[in-house]
Amino acid sequence: MTSLTTREREVLGLLGTGLPNRLIARRLDISERTVKAHLHNIQDKLGVESRLQAALAAVLHHGNICPHRN
Repeated sequence: MTSLTTREREVLGLLGTGLPNRLIARRLDISERTVKAHLHNIQDKLGVESRLQAALAAVLHHGNICPHRN
C-alpha cells in the first residue's frame, strides 16, 4: 500500500465504504473520469483485476490506508 499516492489512498478508502465513482468524485471534488483513472492506477499497483478486489483490499488493509482513522 505504500506505493499509493495520497489521493489514491483517499479514493481507495472511499471505495472500501461502497461508494460508487460518482459519489467518490463528489466527496473529493474531482471528476468521475479522474476517479476512474485513480482506480485504474490503484488496481495496477495492488496487482488486482477488479474494482471488487480493490475494495476488498481497502477493507482488509484499512489501517494502512487511513492510519489516522483507526
